[in-house]
Amino acid sequence: MGCFDDVTGKLGFGLMRLPKTEGAIDVDQVIPMVDAFLAAGFNYFDTAWAYVGSEEATRKALVERYPRDRFLLATKAAPWNQCETKEDAHRQFEDSLERTQAGYFDYYLMHNLGSVRTQAFDRFGMWEFAQQKREAGLIRHLGLSIHDDAQALDTVLKAHPEVEFVQLQVNYLDWENPVHQSRACLEVAEAHGKPVVVMEPLRGGLLADPPASVKQVLEEAHPGMPFAAWGLRFAASQPGVKVVLSGMGSLSQMEENIQVMAGFTKMTAAQEQAIQHAQEEFAKFDLIPCT
Repeated sequence: MGCFDDVTGKLGFGLMRLPKTEGAIDVDQVIPMVDAFLAAGFNYFDTAWAYVGSEEATRKALVERYPRDRFLLATKAAPWNQCETKEDAHRQFEDSLERTQAGYFDYYLMHNLGSVRTQAFDRFGMWEFAQQKREAGLIRHLGLSIHDDAQALDTVLKAHPEVEFVQLQVNYLDWENPVHQSRACLEVAEAHGKPVVVMEPLRGGLLADPPASVKQVLEEAHPGMPFAAWGLRFAASQPGVKVVLSGMGSLSQMEENIQVMAGFTKMTAAQEQAIQHAQEEFAKFDLIPCT
């Protein structure tokens, strides 16, 4: 049985940009977003220990309001963040269980590998720790997320074949980006037989509101299609991609993304060609290669 067999639909709810009121996550706004997402037939929710307030909001808006078998929950460990000892790093898992009250995690990720951050996972024995939690039934599937190049991804996957899936930054702007290497990273994941969860399909919102020349290209190719839809559908159309996360921050964003991804079909050849033209337009700009 594949680790994404229980996932319904390709849209995932990224719980990292939730609406806030006076600096705190506004759970009253999150609740209708959760309800709309589930009502539309989707069930994959993605949070993290490092997303301030997100796990608690997930408990209030989702876990306390729905049966546990109605949703799939992913969270992440970040031992490079505020950890000085192995105990500090391992405590993040217990923190996440306490904050979410989820009982177990369907997906648990080693969060944001890349560069010197990767070393923290080895230094604190996180791989062995996660394996123990998986054997205890508290983690169903183990994955990793990484912001690095294809060679770094290949190195980690060779060292840790126990990883079941990878979370990658994939979008049409970073497709050939020398830093993120979206295309090459997807190819590495495929070579290792690892299914993919996509993060940053809209490049931090840039692809939802691209430069005017890019808008013109996409509008001419498919009048009326939301610009965010191009980014979501491009990512979801790639081989091996099982879930595309969108960090939705309002009910209106949720409703638009549901409309795009409900009954998803892959991009047509004409739409793929339009994306190529959009990439050529973006290449004329000097963009900072990060999110």
